[in-house]
Amino acid sequence: MQTCTRNGCGQSYDPVANNDMACQYHPGKPVFHEGLKGWTCCKPREHSFDDFLEIKGCQLGPHSSEPKHKDDPFKADLTKYDDVLPEPQPEPATQSAASVVAAPAPAKEPETDVIDEDPPGVKVAAGTKCKRNGCSAVYEDEERSHGAGQCQFHPGKAVFHEGAKGWSCCKPRVTDFDEFMQIKGCQYGRHLFVGTQAQTVVQAQVEK
Repeated sequence: MQTCTRNGCGQSYDPVANNDMACQYHPGKPVFHEGLKGWTCCKPREHSFDDFLEIKGCQLGPHSSEPKHKDDPFKADLTKYDDVLPEPQPEPATQSAASVVAAPAPAKEPETDVIDEDPPGVKVAAGTKCKRNGCSAVYEDEERSHGAGQCQFHPGKAVFHEGAKGWSCCKPRVTDFDEFMQIKGCQYGRHLFVGTQAQTVVQAQVEK
């Protein structure tokens, strides 16, 4: 089996069964402008990075495993994107008379991101893509696709700031979009093909 390198695909395929209708992909380049994300080859635009990755390809053709070249003209303008998720800057510490007199408030426990999991015994259609950031695996069967430690993913969110692209959960930063998509996940766990309502709540809080 080989992995398709076309934008918007990423599926595993059998070269023998490959045909002119097998791959649904984007022939254009990614466009991030004023908070909207999409592709130059079609009209859909999304605010969420996850929704951007789910935009269906607008062209059909055969799968391809050819590596993308560094001099690909589609990459020339990638570093000119607007900032999508600027990294938060710490606010300057201030002290008022009231804060000096008042008793200190009880310390809050640090917030932790909730890692969503598929419910036990959930039915998953063959070929469903893993929803975790940085993972392109597709569901095969329960034994091979729901085992512990098989998914390598990013638990954080995408960070695009001043031309640098990376994930909030780890340090690597690159300027090229394709290289950003190839940054290896920094955490291991089970694949997420369906998810639960808890994931929807966490995502809504992140997007505010």
